[in-house]
Amino acid sequence: MPILPLMVFVTVWGGSGYVLTRFSGMNMLAVVLICTVLALLLGCLIYAVLARVMTRYDSSMNKMDYEQAGQLGYISISAVDGAVGEMEYVLHGTMRSIGVRAETGQQLAKGDRVIILKVDKGMAVVTLFERENEQL
Repeated sequence: MPILPLMVFVTVWGGSGYVLTRFSGMNMLAVVLICTVLALLLGCLIYAVLARVMTRYDSSMNKMDYEQAGQLGYISISAVDGAVGEMEYVLHGTMRSIGVRAETGQQLAKGDRVIILKVDKGMAVVTLFERENEQL
């Protein structure tokens, strides 16, 4: 983005300098000062307009948008008492899968609804998800 305001600055500075030198009787110091001020004003204006337009549609990635802890999903490969299994979950409309390890003493059967507690070295620690007073 900074290249366009710089190009505007150079173009306005050179063009206004040529016009003032050729068609006015000003001395060189006055021409340089006027051209510099004019070019700075127009360069800053172009920068402000571009910054406003480009940041309006900016949808930067937010780290919290991709946080796996707290994601709800289903077991696709069962895991029993510390064994490794797999779960599937949806993140931003995309089905994803991750290796899971059950909490000590839990048995995760295929189809169980689980929630990710934390992710360590690509392996998710999950627990069964139970809603109080769940109604179908």
